[in-house]
Amino acid sequence: MIVRRCCMREQVREAIVSRILDGRMPPGTRLKEMALAREFNVSQAPVREALRELEAVGLLETVHYRGTRVRELDEHELREAYELRAEIEEAAARRAVPCAAADLEALEDALKIMRRAAQTHDHETYMSASVDFHRRIVAMSGNRAFLRAWESMAWDVRARFVARRLGLTGLFTRQRRQIIDALRAGDGARAGALLRDIIEQLLQRLAALDAGTAAPGGASRDQRVRSER
Repeated sequence: MIVRRCCMREQVREAIVSRILDGRMPPGTRLKEMALAREFNVSQAPVREALRELEAVGLLETVHYRGTRVRELDEHELREAYELRAEIEEAAARRAVPCAAADLEALEDALKIMRRAAQTHDHETYMSASVDFHRRIVAMSGNRAFLRAWESMAWDVRARFVARRLGLTGLFTRQRRQIIDALRAGDGARAGALLRDIIEQLLQRLAALDAGTAAPGGASRDQRVRSER
């Protein structure tokens, strides 16, 4: 029963995220537990849990007497989350060496999936593999507090929004290749610096978009990135 409830919660959450991403649930859309429970043929408990998770991420907000609604993405909050992620991942990489062969192989597999997804412009698969790649490095640190903090930010959701907004599929494959090489060589400091660099570039692109300017490097950089796949 617990497994089924967990699966139902995840299905409801995924459906809501997909609808927000594709515009079917624009900001201001009201979400009703009972209506969602009927739609997914589940009790209100997994629906309530899914809504709470998405509220914690910042996608929804609950207002007294007005219910739960889709909210505008808070760019400042998103940047703060990425800044914390940079701290965690850099520290995790330093602690991840020496690396187990199985962990390095898992990183290689995730990178292969990202490259294939980039070629077919499969945003969902690309971002899923990207999240797996970064989570694996945090787990490799052996620091459970790092992993709990990282997972609490729901990067499977946040990363998809950033990818949609900035069109990031295919970016940073070269840096991730270098991260694997650094970890394999036992250079956790370099791997950590590369992880931080990826996140800092994302933050720069978000800032540029907010300012209404071209992303750093412009089209020529995008062309170079595509050639790195």
